[in-house]
Amino acid sequence: MTPTAGTLVFAHTTGLMGRAIRFGERLRWKHNAAFYNHVAVVDRVTNGVAYIIQAEARGVTNDKTLESVSPGGTYTLVEPPTHVDRNAMLEFARNEVGSKYGWLSILSAVFDIVTPDWLPSVRRDDSWICSAVTAEALRTGGWVYRWPDIYCVTPAQLFNAVMSDGGSIPSN
Repeated sequence: MTPTAGTLVFAHTTGLMGRAIRFGERLRWKHNAAFYNHVAVVDRVTNGVAYIIQAEARGVTNDKTLESVSPGGTYTLVEPPTHVDRNAMLEFARNEVGSKYGWLSILSAVFDIVTPDWLPSVRRDDSWICSAVTAEALRTGGWVYRWPDIYCVTPAQLFNAVMSDGGSIPSN
């Protein structure tokens, strides 16, 4: 199935970073529901090829194809809740292309996972991690979810929240 612009992509990757993210999620929430460790948004489909917007190590990009999102792993396409304005969501995400990746935010998320909730998070305000930029794009599109800290939301948390609020997995 070829997705449309605005479709969410939740990925389970097999690399060291993906395994570390899932391990951290399991530590924090004490269950095995942490299947996804990356999330992106379909930006456009050109000649049947879907391109994604994602926060990756070199920053927020839109030049990778859907098929490259989870080498050796798998991904799940998810339609956002029906009330999300995909145009507004995509406008926000496209405007973030070129922004820096949040290595400090990743370290902050690790810190948040292993410490009590009352300790403050530390991060740069001009960078993103994959789940935060996607959650903020959804919020710009009208999807409001009460996060303790939207900039530390994990891919698994985002998947669960979207699915519990009307997101759907498209059928082939």
